[in-house]
Amino acid sequence: MDLDDILPVENFSDLTIQTLADRLQRSSGAEQCIYRESELDELWRLIDIALKAGGDTHYDFEQLHHLRDLVHRAHDLVGMEDRPREAAEVLREALLR
Repeated sequence: MDLDDILPVENFSDLTIQTLADRLQRSSGAEQCIYRESELDELWRLIDIALKAGGDTHYDFEQLHHLRDLVHRAHDLVGMEDRPREAAEVLREALLR
């Protein structure tokens, strides 16, 4: 999918996280950063829903909290600090669990 489009985020699987990290890595310019920020918003929302529902089959409660924190940090890096490559690195930390 083109970087000038917003990717629909339907889950927080490793594939989704890797895809979003790759998109962050390749993004440049304010508009693309806004799109990546929107994708991270949706990822955060899905993780938050899983936390409120009591977890997910692939993550325990502590892992979900950590994942949500990483997504929040990546969101701030791309949205407030205009540092998408660093945001990608932070997001990839979720894959090292």
